[in-house]
Formats: sequence, C-alpha cells, structure tokens
Amino acid sequence: MSSGHDDSSSSDSHKSFKFDIVGGKVTAAFELDDGVWKSKSIDDDGSETYDIVGSEVIRTEVKPFGTEITRYADVDGDTVYLRVSEQWKSSSGAPDDGHHFKFEDSLSFSPSDNDDNIAVRGGEDCHGGHGADDFVIREAAHLRIGDFNSSEDDFIIFDTGLGLASIAQLASFVTDVHHDGQDFIVHFGDDVSITLVGVQPDQISWDDVSVLS
Repeated sequence: MSSGHDDSSSSDSHKSFKFDIVGGKVTAAFELDDGVWKSKSIDDDGSETYDIVGSEVIRTEVKPFGTEITRYADVDGDTVYLRVSEQWKSSSGAPDDGHHFKFEDSLSFSPSDNDDNIAVRGGEDCHGGHGADDFVIREAAHLRIGDFNSSEDDFIIFDTGLGLASIAQLASFVTDVHHDGQDFIVHFGDDVSITLVGVQPDQISWDDVSVLS
C-alpha cells in the first residue's frame, strides 16, 4: 500500500485512515490530514495493539485507568477505513477521582433508527438518528452536532475525564453563547466550542445536558 501521499479517496465528513497489513498484522497506520496521508505512531511497548477481524481493524490501547477499543471498517473495499465505534473499559480498582472516562457503553460514529450513543469528535460529521440519542463529548475541540433534537429526548453528555463535577462547574467555563440565525453555538474559550446545527435558542437548555466527569 502506498500511503504518504496526496489522496482524494476520503470522506469529507469523517476522519479517514489507512493501514499497511502484512501477514494478517498491521505494520503501519496513517490518517488523512489536509489531503495527505500522515503516519501515526504505533507504540511498540505492548500498550497499543491492532487486530484484524474480517474487514475490520480493531485498535486496543491500554491507558493508566483503563482500555480504549476502537473499531475501523473499510465498508466499500477502497482500502480507506472509517471509525465505526469506540469503547472505554475502566481498569479494575481504578480510583474514582473523576479523572478518567465514566461512560463504558460502545459509542458509534454513525447513526441508526434506534436509540444510539454517538461519539462527538473534532473533524467528524456527528449525527444521530430518529431515536433518543446520547451525544457523548470526550475531547476539547471545535465540535459540531448535526441534528440534536430535545423533543426526541436527545441528550448531551460530557464525559471528558477532566474531573468536571457538575453542570454548574461546566457552565463556569462558558465564555460566549450566541445564535447566528441557523446554529446555536457555545464557546469555552478560543479553542473549544460546540455548534448545534439548526437549533434555536428555545430548543436547548441545561436540562438536556449531563456531566459524568
């Protein structure tokens, strides 16, 4: 596989990945960044492993307080993989100090017509389906949620692992809230924001938000 070069075969709405697979093992990983495939480091200390299961690549990373499992799939056979899901599993005996993720169900990167747990990530096209969806935020970035609908019992969950203890504490970090005529936008400083696409100010409240960590 030729990977450190310009490539137009990617999704505009989801991060794209490629893997060099030799003898059923992943030997190199790449992420598309501004049209160029850039190499991603693979830890060789045993904390990060890749497994091939059918048409999927499963990445497992062991961290101090638990394990993160990410599934990638090449759905159309073009050798470009998209993230399908990720899941956090806490280590046995991990301290309950708020400085690690709490939500342990699998998070999806694509919606269904059921009640979904949706991963909200920077650079991703984040959409729910027709059910009551939980949008789970785990990173400080500029984030967009495409179809939040409180009338369908959609919910926004902050599971940052940063020790947030309450909605009041989260609200204290808000630096600006405005509506541009189409979208509802909340800023947490210059580098972090959440845009709710197509949401009017009277269609969202703190009652639609939960803080886990």
